[in-house]
Amino acid sequence: MIKADSITKSFDDKKVLENLSLEVKNGEILSLLGPNGCGKSTLLNIVSGLIMQNEGQIYVNDVLVSGKVGAKKVYIKPSERKIGYVFQTVSLFPHLRIQDNVAYGLKSLHLPRQEVKKRASNLLEFVGLLEYAKYYPHQLSGGQKQRVALARSLATDPQVLLLDEPVSAVDPQLRESFRLELKNYLQALKITVVYVTHNLSEAFVMSDRIAVMGNGRIEQVGSRTDIFDKPSSSYVAKFLGINTFKGKAIETRGGLLEIEVNGMLLLAPQAPNLVGKSVIATIKPEDIMLSKSADFNQVGVSRNSVEGVITEMVQMRSNAQVTIDAGFLVKTRVPLSDIKNLGLNLGDKVYLRFNADALNVFEDNSRN
Repeated sequence: MIKADSITKSFDDKKVLENLSLEVKNGEILSLLGPNGCGKSTLLNIVSGLIMQNEGQIYVNDVLVSGKVGAKKVYIKPSERKIGYVFQTVSLFPHLRIQDNVAYGLKSLHLPRQEVKKRASNLLEFVGLLEYAKYYPHQLSGGQKQRVALARSLATDPQVLLLDEPVSAVDPQLRESFRLELKNYLQALKITVVYVTHNLSEAFVMSDRIAVMGNGRIEQVGSRTDIFDKPSSSYVAKFLGINTFKGKAIETRGGLLEIEVNGMLLLAPQAPNLVGKSVIATIKPEDIMLSKSADFNQVGVSRNSVEGVITEMVQMRSNAQVTIDAGFLVKTRVPLSDIKNLGLNLGDKVYLRFNADALNVFEDNSRN
């Protein structure tokens, strides 16, 4: 278990982490998800002991490893925290064979030579690289090097494993298969893992839970479904590519909440506690249907209908992201075959339809 309590860290005049708190459960894989520069690696370095926070406390398995007790500072050395660390840049010793890279940390424990050799062999077998024991790092692929780095980080039986963008050094065409391999390894270990990534798909594949970071803070923590279906801030929604609108909750009627967005009334799930408040509404692009036909605009009592004009179309692999100006910008994804069949073009008037329960609404507590 890891607990970061009110962590603040600055480098010179730049505040990188601000009053950040996070708890990682025992035995879970938690992904720290966020854009480059938001403080993810800094937090890992503080947990590992490589750098010190300015304020706050770090606990590992209920033991204070960095912080204060009253006026007394507490700092436990990285080597004594029982933490394994796999860095973003593969940092193997180029002059050592693979088996010696893995055994490097074991030798510091002053174990018998045969015990060191046995443990190193067992770890290489675990990551499927025993046959490469006598190779040098330059003879391995990026994915193989990361597996060696993983084996080396596990050599001293850590209670916690930190992985900082471990897939970034792997060849792009091999990343998907490597992620699945890595997840299998991590699940077999049954230890607490913090996995840093800026890639949404990667976080979804690897994690039991996800913590979204932004501007030195934890914006939201939850399961994959929690994060994607019910983002709790506009920052999280925008980072995930989800439509975000600011509005005001007007009233509840017929079991639904009526909200005003730029002069247009939309229906959302009932939330009496929001009436009269400024709110943020989010909706996933895939929950929005689109047509050029006004007949499509006939809706039931729990559906929203919006008219707008296409302002942008960005082609992807099998679909296009279409942006519609409906008094507020809405993005949806449309299969390329539908683009052709509907004859959609920039400037066309279109009709959008989405269910009331597809809207996620929460109070607007914007800092800005």
